[in-house]
Amino acid sequence: MKHSRALNQKFDYEIGYLVQSPCRNCSTYATFPDCMDRCTVLDRVQNALSDSLSSVNNYSAA
Repeated sequence: MKHSRALNQKFDYEIGYLVQSPCRNCSTYATFPDCMDRCTVLDRVQNALSDSLSSVNNYSAA
């Protein structure tokens, strides 16, 4: 699996919050929040969080 910068960030997967924003050290932070729509790092972070959160409470009602 290829490791990306977004996946090297610290996450708290149990509650779905980032420990540190990937935007803090970004070179385009001066344009924040206008840069959010085209940010690939945020896209990867959101995908990683949504993938992990979907299985946290995965249980059967039976």
